[in-house]
Amino acid sequence: MTIQPRPRTRLPACGRDRDHRTTVLAALFLAASAAAVVYVLLGVQDRPVEPAGVPSQAVRG
Repeated sequence: MTIQPRPRTRLPACGRDRDHRTTVLAALFLAASAAAVVYVLLGVQDRPVEPAGVPSQAVRG
C-alpha cells in the first residue's frame, strides 16, 4: 500500500490579487501620512526668506 502525497492547495488567483492590492494601498496610505506629518512638523513658509542685508518691514517703520 503506497501513500500518495496530497497536492498543495493554493489560494485562488483573485485572493492573491486582493491581498497584493491591500498591501499596496496600505503602503500608499502610510507614505501619505508620513508626508503629512513631515509637512506639519517642518512647517511651510508662505513667502521666501529675505536676504540678511534687507531690513524687514517692521524695522523700516
